[in-house]
Amino acid sequence: MFEAEIDAGVLKECIEAITAVVDEGKLRISAEGLNLRAVDPSNVAMVTFQLQNDAFDDYRFSNEDGEGEGLEIGMDFQKLLGILGIGGREQVRLSIDEQAQKLYTRMGSLAYTVNLLEPSSLRKEPKVPELEFPVQVVMDIEDFRRTIRAAEKVGEHILLGVEGDEFYMEVEGEMDKLRLGLKKEQLIHLTPGTLHSLFTLDYIAAMSKGMSHAETVTLNLGKDYPLQIEFEVAGGKGKVSYLLAPRVE
Repeated sequence: MFEAEIDAGVLKECIEAITAVVDEGKLRISAEGLNLRAVDPSNVAMVTFQLQNDAFDDYRFSNEDGEGEGLEIGMDFQKLLGILGIGGREQVRLSIDEQAQKLYTRMGSLAYTVNLLEPSSLRKEPKVPELEFPVQVVMDIEDFRRTIRAAEKVGEHILLGVEGDEFYMEVEGEMDKLRLGLKKEQLIHLTPGTLHSLFTLDYIAAMSKGMSHAETVTLNLGKDYPLQIEFEVAGGKGKVSYLLAPRVE
């Protein structure tokens, strides 16, 4: 049994973070909260999502089987996002009929019934690779998102790197070049080093749209290494992590 109530805007913020990478996936529901791990169809990007039960105004979960595994459902997140976009800042009430494979949502006088997806029909949950990142950058979210918006007008790939105590983001197109350089004192945190990796800009641009409500973003980097992007949602009661494969120069 699962029933919960949450601010529709908060839930919309969480779903936007997920749909930056995948449209659908397996959502795990337990007494502790919600969890998801999914990879995009091209196997280039992965999202890990956690939302604590105290992010909800009301949260009730019980496993009728008496086991600690929780409940796994298949969810079309784009469909849910469309519904939440209608509700504004109202409270949304959620409940699941596992037998009928339906999610019931109510926002004020509006009630929606969403058919759930069969979990076995969805991609297998990916394993999180064991990675050790030599450099970590923590920066203001607006510095990051503003640079990505500008970079989209210049080229298709973006270089993220560190030279000593400076973090930089660089894009070079056929005609133009863009570079953001931030010294350690302009950042919240920086591990000094000398390295860089190249990434497809479209993926990072989509991810940046999924973190519009965050205040800061953490970037974990290595040389020609995947990029890990971490940020908080739901006022710090939820966490999102993106993992993006590099392009080999």
